[in-house]
Amino acid sequence: MTAKPIIDMLVEVKSLETTREIVPSILEKQGYDYFWRPTWGDDIPPFYAWFIKRNEKGERAHHIHMVESDFEHWDRLLFRDYLIEFKDVATEYKKLKMKLAKKFAANRIKYTEEKTEFITRITQEAKNYYEII
Repeated sequence: MTAKPIIDMLVEVKSLETTREIVPSILEKQGYDYFWRPTWGDDIPPFYAWFIKRNEKGERAHHIHMVESDFEHWDRLLFRDYLIEFKDVATEYKKLKMKLAKKFAANRIKYTEEKTEFITRITQEAKNYYEII
């Protein structure tokens, strides 16, 4: 799959409040930037802990998303698994990403927004396929 060269990690935590108090200082010492980030929109809960580490050029190299077990972020794994299982859907997603990357090369937010409908639709297909309610 064509993608940005970023290692994306999703970590389940028992308590985001505890995570917010303890983890940032540990990861900041290892070069990560910390954000208390809204899941959707501007300052709209639920929030989660997000960490970014950059390479020598200042480009994003690692993302760590820390969420509790009930966060919708876990749906992203269903989306990933579905793409692995259905190569034709993965190809369709790849083409969409390439088109949007070209169209919105200088606008990361718009690029992400334009993928949302596809991701939402395929995630629902994945939930139906894997019989997840």
